[in-house]
Amino acid sequence: MKNVIVIDVGTSSLKVMLYATNGDILFRVSQQYESVFGHHNDVEQDTQTWRTSLVYSLEHVAEYARDNAVSIDALVVTSQRASVIPVDSDGNPLYNAVMWQDKRSIGQCEELQKKLSLSDMYYRTGLRVNPYFSLPKMMWLRDTMPEIYGRTHKLIGVQDYVIFLLTRRFVTDHSQACRTMLMNIDKFQWDEDMQAASGIPVSMLPDLVPPGSQAGQLDPGLATVLGLPSGIPVFIGGGDQQCAALSLGVLAPGDFEANTGTGSFVIAYSEKPRFHPECTTLCSAAAEPGKWIVEAGIFTTGLIHRWFKENFYPDVADAYDIMNAEVAESPIGANGVLMPPHFEGSAAPYWNPRAKGMFFNITMATKRSDLARAVIEGIALEIGHNITLLEGLDVSVNRVSIAGGLTSLDVFNQIQADVFGKPVVRYDNNEASSLGALMSACVSMGVYENYSIAFDHIVRSSARVYQPEAAASEKYKLIMNRKKELYRVLHEGNIYSLFS
Repeated sequence: MKNVIVIDVGTSSLKVMLYATNGDILFRVSQQYESVFGHHNDVEQDTQTWRTSLVYSLEHVAEYARDNAVSIDALVVTSQRASVIPVDSDGNPLYNAVMWQDKRSIGQCEELQKKLSLSDMYYRTGLRVNPYFSLPKMMWLRDTMPEIYGRTHKLIGVQDYVIFLLTRRFVTDHSQACRTMLMNIDKFQWDEDMQAASGIPVSMLPDLVPPGSQAGQLDPGLATVLGLPSGIPVFIGGGDQQCAALSLGVLAPGDFEANTGTGSFVIAYSEKPRFHPECTTLCSAAAEPGKWIVEAGIFTTGLIHRWFKENFYPDVADAYDIMNAEVAESPIGANGVLMPPHFEGSAAPYWNPRAKGMFFNITMATKRSDLARAVIEGIALEIGHNITLLEGLDVSVNRVSIAGGLTSLDVFNQIQADVFGKPVVRYDNNEASSLGALMSACVSMGVYENYSIAFDHIVRSSARVYQPEAAASEKYKLIMNRKKELYRVLHEGNIYSLFS
């Protein structure tokens, strides 16, 4: 049996897992880090955090492999999407990574819309014009930091940077490139009209390959530092959400998943590009070459849960356990408290970068437990709203596979089932992105013939199913309507602009 190192570069941590090709985890190590959130819509991260975390983690994997006489047959990388790093010809970062949550490029989005319409860009790229994606960030770097931009050789993403550290090659894949607003979603090629409208030339972009491709081999210099053999093949697994979809069984029409980490992503399988008439959902390249996913994302979900714990349960031992117990104490509807999870603006369903988070309808009777439940319910309601968007595209949803850190909480999973009105399925292994990357590498290496066979052999754990409770689902329908009406009043009353 072969063994594969999976490198999963998330927003809050870098995880490295050594898997056997049957899905068994032989060893794991992780390093946490944080982005820097400014007061002017800026979110950045020091690129050194990824380099340091990568070297530290791979050194420990190499030590385990040597001590246990375990072979390393491949490395595969999966990563967060839509962050931007300017680098020179030697791959040295010239500035911090401008993270996917950064919204300083609103002006560049407006500039793009003067040249191409929202619908034109949407049907070309599968994306709405929004600061969330890479292209406006690239234009912002050019417009506000001309000296840095003038020295920039390539504009790359986080996965691309890690691939470069491993192989010394500038390469990206369709599932990452489709989040830039520069790739044509029909042709899986860089789009000439988007380049012309933005002024970002293709020469500043990495080479484009299908997901699952071999990006290169482990660089001899780095291999020596790590204590690993040089020449190990390095594969591109693809975007973290697309990889998660593989291991959650989103492999055929009707397959559906919701993955909640720092943010949340709702994904359905598609055999063709599929677009929403109001441009509210996204169409992206799947981790399976030549396939697509339809997607709706939320910027801040698990991140809000963590923020709430740190600010409302400071210096409390077992804070998460206490918080979760208090969630269960509060009734459905959190005694009237609503929490729109727009702490860094809204992606789907509203696509409003100026939207703000809040706790609404607090009274003197409100308890901390109500706020804690409102956090969980606000996240589930926003996910549920996005599920209805995808269902409106003739995407059938029989049940929803779930993953991500928050799904370790039974109360959250039951709330999701009640809000969605559908069975929710959680597999034992919560590392959906890394398992999907493993599936990708195994198919590319020829270990398994296709992704369905890889799923059957790798995702072998039993699943727990949470069934919706009819009475609770009816209550959440009313609360969903209140959530939508609250946003409408805030948006149409131009309230958000008062605090921009």
